[in-house]
Amino acid sequence: MSARYLVPLIALAAACGGHASEQPPVSGPAVAVAAAQAHEELLGTIYRASGTVRGRSSVVITSKVSGYVRDVHVRSGDQVAAGQLLVELEANDVRAGVGKDRAELAHAVEARAEAVGAVEAARATAGIAKVSRDRLAKLVDSGAITRQAFDEADAQARGTAAQLAAAEARLRAAGTGIEIAQASLQESQATLDYARVTAPFAGRVIERRVDPGALASPSTPLLVLDGGDTSRVEVPVEESRGATIRIGDPVTVELANQGPINATVGEIVPNVDVASRAFIVKVDLPASAGPLQPGAFARVGFREGTRPRLVVPSTAIDRLGALDRVYVVDHGVARLRMVALGEVQGPWTEVLSGIVPGERIVATVPARLRDGTPVEVTP
Repeated sequence: MSARYLVPLIALAAACGGHASEQPPVSGPAVAVAAAQAHEELLGTIYRASGTVRGRSSVVITSKVSGYVRDVHVRSGDQVAAGQLLVELEANDVRAGVGKDRAELAHAVEARAEAVGAVEAARATAGIAKVSRDRLAKLVDSGAITRQAFDEADAQARGTAAQLAAAEARLRAAGTGIEIAQASLQESQATLDYARVTAPFAGRVIERRVDPGALASPSTPLLVLDGGDTSRVEVPVEESRGATIRIGDPVTVELANQGPINATVGEIVPNVDVASRAFIVKVDLPASAGPLQPGAFARVGFREGTRPRLVVPSTAIDRLGALDRVYVVDHGVARLRMVALGEVQGPWTEVLSGIVPGERIVATVPARLRDGTPVEVTP
């Protein structure tokens, strides 16, 4: 290797190496710093999994009837009110059925009116025949009329009574016909109403899946509506961790452009997906999390016990680009160390390599602190 390549490598080793590359002390007054000791702290073990933000009352709006989409009145992102018209379907055949059922209902009403008239006429005729028979019954006993005349009057009374019973039966049948026509009209009207898809609750349209002209059939997804109340995160969890997660467990949720959110496990879906060998855990977010974008990425941390870890105060970490550094107090001089970091929990940051337990670390790094700067540790 040529000398022009060795020089940068030696400089890099001097910047990132350990004690062998320490810079000579910088001249000047000592910088007052607070120090903390690198030590082992009992921290929780966190299992992290990626999830997706969902609305608690998010539903897929589907069609109940077949028909071509006439119009879609909303777009993705629109706010809608409960009962607001969302989608209209073509339903000319259903409208024709509604008209037919209305005509049949009107015919049934007219038939019942006719039956009512027939019953009144038959009741009047039967009443007259009964009165005549009763009058002749008194005369036949005294011999004023013949037995044959009475028998004829009795037969007429019986006949008119039978006609009245038949008329009353037709009246009841007409009433039943009205009920049947009304039920048929209600059914066809309900089917026609299905062609007008409305919002089941107030919320926001988060996805539009159809456009005018598309053919919709029963159960065809049309829109996705989110209630916009509280949100939750749905996260697939490895099957092997099923015994360590319980409903009500506290978890930490990390979202883009937000700090960690304290949440709880609200629901565990016991079914394990055969492809991913994972089950779904639904994490309830607090109302303080604010409105969240459904479908957004989230990281969920599940606590799985504790173990000792080497830590330093999180304020001791000095970041330069992708490099993580700390300053070690060594005989009154600040020595720069490159470190590999683990998890951040509360005020502590885990250090995987670069320092050892017992070393004193500058707890809060002043802006003018450099490698080799004299320091004075303040109480």
